[in-house]
Amino acid sequence: MTDIFRYKNRFMYFILGRDGAVDRSWLYCSGVSMSQFLPITRGRHGLASNPAMRGLQIADMNLSRDLRDNGAQIATVKGNPCDPLVPKGGDWYRQMLLISNADEQIVKELVGRGPLELIGSVFKACMISDAVPPEAAQQPDKFEALLAGICEKYSTQAGWPTTASAKGFRK
Repeated sequence: MTDIFRYKNRFMYFILGRDGAVDRSWLYCSGVSMSQFLPITRGRHGLASNPAMRGLQIADMNLSRDLRDNGAQIATVKGNPCDPLVPKGGDWYRQMLLISNADEQIVKELVGRGPLELIGSVFKACMISDAVPPEAAQQPDKFEALLAGICEKYSTQAGWPTTASAKGFRK
C-alpha cells in the first residue's frame, strides 16, 4: 500500500493508501492512543465507554456516511494490512475500512476532517470547553502540542499525572 494521505502524531493517526488490487479503491487506517487521552478522559466516562475510542468510532462512522453519500462503497477489512504504517506498542484503538468507487479528492478531503471530528467528539463527551481552531489541526505536530497542553491543564486540575498507562488508571 502506498499512502497518499498521512496524519500521525502521538494522539492519533489517519492514513489513506491506495489498494493496489483495484482502481479507485483505498485502504483507510485510523487509530487513537487511549493512554495519551487519559489525562482528560479519566473519571469522565463509565466502563467500556472511553470517549477517545468512541470519538474515533463516531469520526469513522461520519466518514463512511459521507463517502456513501458521494457514491462510494465501504467494506470492512480482514487482517491488518495497515500494520507496517501504524505505531507499535501502547494502548491503541484501531479501525480499518476499504473504500472503493470513490473520487480521490473527495476521499482525501473527508479523511482530512478526521482529526477535528475525533477531538470534537472527545471534548464534547468529556465536557472540555477549550476551543480547537480548525487551522490548529492542519499540522499533526502542532496539533499534538496543543492537545498535550490541554491534557496538562486538565490533569493538573484533577491532580493526576499527565502521562499514564490506560491499565494503571484505577486507584
